[in-house]
Amino acid sequence: MSSRRRRLAYPTYDNDALAHAMALVAVPVLFGLLGAWLDSLLGTRPVLLLVLGGFGVACSFASAYYRYEAKIARNDEGKPWARKPHRGSEPRGKEAT
Repeated sequence: MSSRRRRLAYPTYDNDALAHAMALVAVPVLFGLLGAWLDSLLGTRPVLLLVLGGFGVACSFASAYYRYEAKIARNDEGKPWARKPHRGSEPRGKEAT
């Protein structure tokens, strides 16, 4: 089996949709459960559940966003639209004064 085929046959964390889905769901649920448990100990019924659950949702979306940005950056490597302009080259009409 070739190296490329082996990479496609066994999902890694980067290309495993189930791992991403579980991370997207598990983090808010675990933070929400932690908040509910702390609420029961401290007597502040829904406050920590909502705060920690919301924090878990924000963390999940931030993680998905940065994972997406990294994947797009790897995909765009070497493409013409991803190349940085050469130093000293300025667009026409913007000469230095």
